[in-house]
Amino acid sequence: MNICAGIITNNPDINRLTKNINAVLPQVKQLIIIDNASANINELQKTFTAADKIYWIKNEDNKGVAGALNQLIEYAEKHGYEWIITLDDDSVCSDNMVAELLTATSHYGNIAMVSPIAIDRETTETSTETTNDKNKHPTEIKEVDMCITAGCLTNVKAVIDTGGFDEYLFIDHVDHDMCLRLKHRGYRIIKVGTAKIFQEFGRETVRRRFLWKTFTQRGYAPFRVYYQTRNSVYMLRKYGKEYQSKPYYHYFHLIFAFIARFIYEPKRFSRLKAFISGYSTGLFMKIEREKGVNTA
Repeated sequence: MNICAGIITNNPDINRLTKNINAVLPQVKQLIIIDNASANINELQKTFTAADKIYWIKNEDNKGVAGALNQLIEYAEKHGYEWIITLDDDSVCSDNMVAELLTATSHYGNIAMVSPIAIDRETTETSTETTNDKNKHPTEIKEVDMCITAGCLTNVKAVIDTGGFDEYLFIDHVDHDMCLRLKHRGYRIIKVGTAKIFQEFGRETVRRRFLWKTFTQRGYAPFRVYYQTRNSVYMLRKYGKEYQSKPYYHYFHLIFAFIARFIYEPKRFSRLKAFISGYSTGLFMKIEREKGVNTA
């Protein structure tokens, strides 16, 4: 099947990106790299331009995850690709991941996205964002409500049918918004338990001990805290029970969860400022329910 892959980069770790590229390149016909104004772009291009199968698109400004995903979809459609594997710059796919995802497309009709299992490379924990079931290590192919874009086999035509990814979201929940809009149009999302993607879920991963329990805490930069909070509130307002079974509970849950982490947070006051700003902005964002493209 005619398939390409796309990686979105923004100041990536070159060693990690090298592993990413080496893992996916043998599995696809072409790799497109969308760079979102990386400071190390010259070094990146010197390192990776030798491969004939790699095509670069350099953005002068950071267009966010949503903008870069739309660029990938546009490129894939223009060059006749039916499917595209979308990757973050820190994603590393398992051997034969693409083949396993493609094989799974024969199990259902009207498929828009096929997701692998996402595993945190720092903790080896399975991400809860890839599925709506409680089984952390499923092996079967099954339909799910949502998935993340990292490692996802994406139907180019289906995404175009929705009007593309919502660029106003910029980063965080861009994938969840797309999943809900695809479901509204009758498309299916499936997960393949034997396909794996190794991912970083937070740049600052530390282990903390509280009383008798040790837990892993993933700290995000203040700008990510802003978008995570803003877009969580926005998604609750836009989709309500479709997004969370108890949306009003989750408005307060966001606040209490942040407070519970606050005592352990490095850069806690800058993150608190980002949280407050994101929460208040999310409450007043204009929602365009039909087209999925929003204006402030």
